[in-house]
Amino acid sequence: MQSQNPGRWPTHSRGAAALLLTALSGLCAPAVAETNTAAPENATLNSYGTGWSCDDGYQQADGACVRISLPANAYLNDRAFGRGWECNFGYQRRDEACEEVAVPENAFLEASGTRWSCDRGYLLRANACEPIQVPENGYLSGLSYNDGWACERGYRAVADRCVEIAVPEHGYLIPPASSGPGWKCERGYNAVGQACVEIRIPENAHLNFMETGWDCNRPYVMQRDACVLK
Repeated sequence: MQSQNPGRWPTHSRGAAALLLTALSGLCAPAVAETNTAAPENATLNSYGTGWSCDDGYQQADGACVRISLPANAYLNDRAFGRGWECNFGYQRRDEACEEVAVPENAFLEASGTRWSCDRGYLLRANACEPIQVPENGYLSGLSYNDGWACERGYRAVADRCVEIAVPEHGYLIPPASSGPGWKCERGYNAVGQACVEIRIPENAHLNFMETGWDCNRPYVMQRDACVLK
């Protein structure tokens, strides 16, 4: 029997080893990315060469970059969607144009740039700013209701006038309200008509919680107008 050379592989083994090495070399070889991205006209490839974006003043539409139609008094907003523009401060969009905001006399343009408000001392009426008519003993309130004015302390609004509040003896002024006389009685007095009447507290009694009457001290109980022991 012919002996095999231990230093050499059989022919069929050498062939299998060669195929294995070829396959492994293919797996280990570095991958090469092929980029076939082509930027359309008026576009620029990104730094990786994997995509593109439209140049300033253009927007993407159906794989192309179309020029943005910029009206007068507008600026580009750098957005890839929508109209691609906004109106300048003091202008507002009307269809595909920018119209100047019409600010009436005695008014100012708000921070939004598209709305206006009346100056202090003027009130909006029929899309115009008219002067507020402040009555005697009144002042500008800065509020839109009650025609923009309020009455000074001690007076109340009646129609278009400020009428003095008549405070009775043992009474005091309270903050203005939409209803009520504008005054309240001191502690220990009740309002009766236009006067403050003293609450008569019998012996062994005290003002009640609401301060509108009296309760008996414990262990006394009420009997008519007095507090008595059972």
